[in-house]
This record gives sequence, structure tokens and C-alpha cells, in this order.
Amino acid sequence: MEIYIKSKVKPTENKNKVRRAILNIFPHAKLVFKDNYWEGTCRDVETLKQRLRKQAILDTARAILEENVKGDTVTFYLNKQAAYVKAINFDIDTHGGIFVKIKDEEIMKVIKDIAPRTKGGVIIEEEELEQEEQEETQKEEQ
Repeated sequence: MEIYIKSKVKPTENKNKVRRAILNIFPHAKLVFKDNYWEGTCRDVETLKQRLRKQAILDTARAILEENVKGDTVTFYLNKQAAYVKAINFDIDTHGGIFVKIKDEEIMKVIKDIAPRTKGGVIIEEEELEQEEQEETQKEEQ
């Protein structure tokens, strides 16, 4: 898995606060500041996963990630202000947000790991959900 991160620093922003926002979500990112942008890479989504679980927004996250898959890549934006306070918000803020691109040959498997399905707020296995859906369909047909 390769993760590419990029965020513009606007004239009204503190470049170190933008850096901190990125590192709050991707603490192992190797960042470089060039031409008013923080840009970098990493291979670890653990903190992103933890924050999604803490905020209980796995289903929303999964829907957004699945919606933005192209081939072996998923792209999305994170709100810088939310990231600065260690929160996840999939919205481009007025300052442009943090652009994230995750590339992996098995991107759907990565998405399932980052944001697994839930039922009643509890993470469930994909097979469990499929079985329940089949059972419900069979009941409706009877």
C-alpha cells in the first residue's frame, strides 16, 4: 500500500499547523514543504482507522471511499481543521483540505480494513451480512 498526501498552505494559515494536521492522521508520513505545499508519502493507515472507529463513522467512511475508487486507487479529501484536532471529516474546508491517495492492488480489501461494515454500531464480517441479506430475501419470497 502506498499513500500520497498533499495539502496547500494558504497565506492565512500557519504551515506548521497544517503539517500537524496531516501528522495527526498520518503520523509516519515523510513530508516535504515546497512551493506552499506539504507533500509526502507513508504506508500506514492505523491512526486513520482508529479515528474512524472512535468517531463511529465507519459506514460513512466506507461509502465515501467506495465512491472514490478508480482502478487500484482511492482518493479523498480530509478537512484540515478537523484533522488538526485529531478528527476525521471528509470535506474540503475553505483552505482546500488534505488530499489523500491510497494505491494498492487490492484496494477494496484495504477499504474493508479501513472501514468495515457495521450493524447497530458493531463491526460485522462481510459474510455475516451477506448471509443475513439472503435470509431476509428468502423470508420476503415466502
